Amino acid sequence: MRYLLLLAFTACAASARMSSMPMAAAPAATPQPPPLTQSLFSKDPNGKLSEEDLQRIIASPIELDLPARVGVMAIGTDIDWRGPAPDRRVPAGLEPLVERLRKDASFSLVTETMVIPSGALGMEALRENAARYRLRYLILYREAVAKHQSLGPWAWGYVTGIGALFLPGHEHEVYGYMEASMFDVKTGLLMFTTRRAVTASETTNSWHTDAKLDRLAANTLAKYAPELAGEVLADLRRFAAAAQQETDKRVAAIAR
Repeated sequence: MRYLLLLAFTACAASARMSSMPMAAAPAATPQPPPLTQSLFSKDPNGKLSEEDLQRIIASPIELDLPARVGVMAIGTDIDWRGPAPDRRVPAGLEPLVERLRKDASFSLVTETMVIPSGALGMEALRENAARYRLRYLILYREAVAKHQSLGPWAWGYVTGIGALFLPGHEHEVYGYMEASMFDVKTGLLMFTTRRAVTASETTNSWHTDAKLDRLAANTLAKYAPELAGEVLADLRRFAAAAQQETDKRVAAIAR
C-alpha cells in the first residue's frame, strides 16, 4: 500500500512540473515582402538591375490599383535621330483605341499623350512624362504595317490608255501588327503586352495609287483598333485574376 502511494505521489509531482513548464512557441510565419513602392530600375538608359533588386521584384506581390487614370502613348517610327517631325501624322488606330477604352469602368480617365519616337527615350523618361499628366498607368501603343502594290490581271487593259481610267489593275496589300503594352508608372514594370495581326487588300485603278495604299493602311488599323482595345481589357482582367490568385496563395501560406 505504501508503495502504491509513493508511485501516485511521484506521478502527480511529475505532472505538476510538466504543466508548469512554458509551452514551446509556435514557429513564426515567414514575413511576406511588401509591394513595390517605387522603381528599382536604373536611371541609365542602358539599364543595370542588380541581382538583389531582380529577386525583390519577382518576390514582391502584385499591386493593381483600379479604377485609375491611364494614358495612351503612341510610339512613332523614327525618321532620323531627331525623331518624328512635329507635323507627323498621328497613328491611325490611336483614336478608335482610346474611344473603346473610355467605355470601360476599369479606368477613371483615359487620355492621349504626346507621340514618342521609338527608342528615343528611356523608360524613366516615359515615367516622367506620365507624371506630368498625373497618370497611374500608361498603355504604350505601336503600329507596324508593311505596304505592297503590284499589277493584277486587269492591268493588261492599260495598254489601251482608256482602260487605265477605270480598270482595277492595281492590287494593294497591307499587313503587319498593332500592339499595346500596359506600363505601371509607379514601379516602372511592364504588366503585359497585347498584339494583334492585321491584313487587308483591295484592287483599284491606276490613279493616285500611293494615296490609296496609305488610305487602305489607315482604314485597316482604325478598323481593328477597337478589337485590340477589347483584347487589352481582357488581358487586364486576366492579369487581375492572376494577381488575386497569387495573393490568395500568400494568405493561405501565412495561415498555415
